[in-house]
Amino acid sequence: MKNINNLLTLLTILLILGACEKDGDTFFLSSPKENELVASVNKITLTKETAQLYAMSFAWTNQTLQISDERYSPTTNLQFIIQASLNENFTGDVEESIVNGFSQSYTIAALNILTYRLNAIAEQENPVYFRLATSNGSNIKPVYSNTVKVTITPYPIDMRYANILAKESGEDTGKDLYSVNADGIYQGFYGATGWEGIHVEEANGNIWFTDAPGGIGAPFQITTTGTIGSWDLWFPELEGCYFTELNAVKKQWSALYLGSLNIEGMPEGFYATYDHTTNQWKGVFDGTANETLNLRIGGTGKLFNKDTGDNKDNAKDVPFAFGGTAEQLTFSTGEGITTGSISVIVPATGSCTLVIDLNNPAQWTAKVQEGGNVEPEPEPEEGEYLYLPGIGAAVNGKWAYDHRISVYDKDEKKYAGVVNVASEWGDYAITLFGEGEAWNDSKVYKCREGNSTNGKLTNSGGNNITAPDNGLYLIEVSLSELTYKTTAVTEVACYLGIPDNEDLISLQSTDTPGIYSGSITLPEDSKWGVQFVINSWAGYFGGYEGKLYYNANEGIKSMPAGTYNVTVDFINATYSFNRQ
Repeated sequence: MKNINNLLTLLTILLILGACEKDGDTFFLSSPKENELVASVNKITLTKETAQLYAMSFAWTNQTLQISDERYSPTTNLQFIIQASLNENFTGDVEESIVNGFSQSYTIAALNILTYRLNAIAEQENPVYFRLATSNGSNIKPVYSNTVKVTITPYPIDMRYANILAKESGEDTGKDLYSVNADGIYQGFYGATGWEGIHVEEANGNIWFTDAPGGIGAPFQITTTGTIGSWDLWFPELEGCYFTELNAVKKQWSALYLGSLNIEGMPEGFYATYDHTTNQWKGVFDGTANETLNLRIGGTGKLFNKDTGDNKDNAKDVPFAFGGTAEQLTFSTGEGITTGSISVIVPATGSCTLVIDLNNPAQWTAKVQEGGNVEPEPEPEEGEYLYLPGIGAAVNGKWAYDHRISVYDKDEKKYAGVVNVASEWGDYAITLFGEGEAWNDSKVYKCREGNSTNGKLTNSGGNNITAPDNGLYLIEVSLSELTYKTTAVTEVACYLGIPDNEDLISLQSTDTPGIYSGSITLPEDSKWGVQFVINSWAGYFGGYEGKLYYNANEGIKSMPAGTYNVTVDFINATYSFNRQ
């Protein structure tokens, strides 16, 4: 009864309005007249080298809606759509672009993608037909402009590569995923920070976003409907190396987290750490020239996908293994897989670095490079280090600046580090400058009062600081309080960072001063992060991406439950966890 009353009311209003009209006061809208379409070129050859330049433009005349009474203006806007087809009758595949305004320009890359979607033949002349479809609204049949023929020679599109885009700007990061069969299944390794987000663009112009049905993001489900800056493909909170797969066919993606690598065939004590900025695993060792090392590289990763979501507690343990050759590594996952033997040649005797390079998704490699540092260290910032000339062996009868400690509290000017003391003269100084820098008395600190264990500093006069007996020491310095303290390192252990578990798991010293190793078992994920503890909390270190940091309240994060072989190098401030 209520609905009937509403209808009667509406009809009454319409009758009243109709009665108010005078004869002949009938208004109507009509479809726009044909609109002349003009192209800037009628023939063009596209090249990849000029992909970002503009190729061609279309323009058309201003078109207004017709109305029977010039006193009134239309209440709807025209909708312009440029259509493109390889068929003059616009049958078969038709590409459409909605346009705002009265012109449209295409870059060479965009025009090349358009022809690719129309199945044009690369490196051949293809007649492409364009026309403008114009309407007053979605429920009104469009009016078409004249047809413009443009002969286009496109270049081939390599559908094997997909670009990883920055989520905010949409700019190409220079990192790619790779589809070996050009079948829409792309893979590659990516170094991600916690909750980092990306978009992925295929060579045909498709950009993939996280699907968000009902406005709620669905982790690891993807769609091409979206805009740059919204609903990115986000990685879980674990920071580090991910084997990433995007399946454009199933509209899903996944991320396998590699927390560590088990590398067999390297000298005892070797460990590798992951650098997400270079997308490489690196480890330093003492090598012998022309020696062949036969490596087996594998481990167990944490798989995140549509079924697990992005919660690390739900991630699935998945074995992984590298194979192939050093010049062309392969990667496989799943139960029952085995590692392949990968041979690398050691180029020199002495300090060398194994580098597993995962940058090129079409060609992962493993090689040994001469030297302990693959890349030169960046110049330190002012005040980043304190140098301890005299605490180690002399070089050419002079103090050497090869021992240093790092700042851990810049505001309070506090420094700490582990040093292997071997002083030839039994004393040392503390400086804010290193080897090759000019001597500056204002940046030299000596002992005002104290002994080899602790004391007060001054940078105006004073005496050299008495060096402790040879051995490994934790040295702490405060330039704000002008104090120093040395603690002999007698034991090293791991704190697991698990609630209600205060256990310290001992690590054993090695033949190399400052390097300790051992095995730890995490019965559950480390909530607060693993820490390296010296002398039952006389000092402790946390870490990030293989680097140690003193007094880090949060330990080494992203440590899931499992058993690990642990190595820590206090002097070089590095660490590694290799899952068993």
